[in-house]
Amino acid sequence: MIFLHFVVQKHAIVLIIYISLHPINAFITVGKFDLYNIQLKTMPVGKNVVEYHLDNNFFALLEDVDIQKGDINVKVNIEKQQKQSELNFELEGYVVVPCDRCLEDMNQPIKTTGHLIVRLGKEFKDDGDDIVIVPEEQGIINVSWFLYEFIELAIPIKHVHPFGQCNKGMAGKLREHIAVDAEDVDFGDEDFDDDAPVSDEDIDPRWSALKKLKD
Repeated sequence: MIFLHFVVQKHAIVLIIYISLHPINAFITVGKFDLYNIQLKTMPVGKNVVEYHLDNNFFALLEDVDIQKGDINVKVNIEKQQKQSELNFELEGYVVVPCDRCLEDMNQPIKTTGHLIVRLGKEFKDDGDDIVIVPEEQGIINVSWFLYEFIELAIPIKHVHPFGQCNKGMAGKLREHIAVDAEDVDFGDEDFDDDAPVSDEDIDPRWSALKKLKD
């Protein structure tokens, strides 16, 4: 179920979109990505705001992507003109990614921005440099994939747990069997507790497989 709530602010119209977490929801009845359509043609000229809350349901809609879970709040500030609209995105929250040290899931904080210029024309065209042309007859831009790209680009190349929070069993085996680059200052002794016993139950099967290959 989708709840639409309009809030009139000074010089702006705010549209807040709430998405029901019920498994049978609007994604099925009105199309998977229709919720992320922004109706520029019917939007009043001037400043407008659209807000989204992206949870696991959003990432589940996108097939064959690396990010499967997360919780992101999105604010889209729109400056609507007659033939062109400028969209400025603010995204903040977290996504779930595997830790590069121990392979356990971790919450990677996300705080980023994005920019898009949408122009009305004869047919859809990606002009590059953050410029997209959409058919004037429809005047609609779907921002679902743009949102995902903004999130993915905000994830650092290296994502690891804070020191001391890695799975000790997996991290210990990694330290024992995988050569660590001396220049990798983030991968230090603080991540491992040498006094903590490591049982076979603590060891992820993936490291067991690596050990067999090494032996």
